[in-house]
Amino acid sequence: MENVNKLIDQAKNLLLESKFEKAEILLKKLVKIDPSNYKAHTNIGVICIKLNKLDEAEKCFNKVVKLKPDFDLGYYNLGTTQEKIGKIKDAENNFKKAIDISPDYVEAHTSLGTLYLGINNLNDAKLHLQKAIDLKPNFSEALYNLGLTQSKENRDDLAELSYKKALHFKPNFKEAIHNLNKIIRQNELLLNIEHDRKTNIGYSHGKSGLIENPYICNRKVEPELISQLYKIKTEELNNTKDVRYGNGVCSDYELFENNSAILKIVEDDLTKIMSRAVNSNIFIIESFFNILRTGSGLTSHNHLNDFDQNKSLTSKKYSLTYYLSVGDQKSEQPGILKIYDPIIEILPSTGTIVIFPAGRQHSVSYNGRTDRVMIGINFYALS
Repeated sequence: MENVNKLIDQAKNLLLESKFEKAEILLKKLVKIDPSNYKAHTNIGVICIKLNKLDEAEKCFNKVVKLKPDFDLGYYNLGTTQEKIGKIKDAENNFKKAIDISPDYVEAHTSLGTLYLGINNLNDAKLHLQKAIDLKPNFSEALYNLGLTQSKENRDDLAELSYKKALHFKPNFKEAIHNLNKIIRQNELLLNIEHDRKTNIGYSHGKSGLIENPYICNRKVEPELISQLYKIKTEELNNTKDVRYGNGVCSDYELFENNSAILKIVEDDLTKIMSRAVNSNIFIIESFFNILRTGSGLTSHNHLNDFDQNKSLTSKKYSLTYYLSVGDQKSEQPGILKIYDPIIEILPSTGTIVIFPAGRQHSVSYNGRTDRVMIGINFYALS
């Protein structure tokens, strides 16, 4: 027993120091001595999640709930792991088991609601997220996910309130900030479309839409533009939880809100190019930059969302990429922009601008040794 307690104390200290591999070794020694120690199995499972050994984590938590069938946290951890693996039905069942044991389990209600959101079961998503909020009114994660659910229901008025409540309790909640700003921009877009329609000040010669698909042109890149981007706060690509991955960084989606003089010049120039390309006045909804480094890229994706579908704007939305530095194009993966349906492969040069409908899938893989820098814009034709 003394040896068991010693191992427990050592493992706790290692966990506090985030020395997960060493803690895992000690805990595995512990469960050999005391196989029924469900807390040790739980900690091994948590460590496996941190080390991205999800299959092993699932085995640990399955063992936990067999050893202690009334352990709500065991079912919750098992559900969380299975959701990461993609076993959605199993995850759903285990979140429900955690709630059956502890009906007021806030995190389980939130995770189950978020799972339902991911599979577009919006009614059940709202039910569990609202339950979590009722139990814990200051729980920003539940408020944020309720906002996402409301947006999917085309209730951006309610979503806006949910994001604001989330930010009241967690002012630096970047996803809530982004989505709230997006709603504000979307409302501004709708006003601009209505104004353009009523005043008929848009392009009047010919129908709006891309002159060529994709539309390709070139703009000279100012050296100070690139140096300015490197001064702006960025986020690691792997932390974005979106289509971007690997060894690189990116900005938020409000690049042109920056007060830099050079960025204002670029915005004005690109606005003229976009207007000419789609034969319409345009509205920029998102602007950002990506810096790709070796082993990075973007998986196949498009830039349409629920708002575009709900407001019948899918045919009016476009995407732009502007290449400021193309990096190392002698590498095995030189950063070819691959656009699908039909497949078009574009190896850009410095200053290349590519504009295409936002609904077209596209991807990029880059493995060069020098930085590949691009500005991205999502915009709408107003007419």
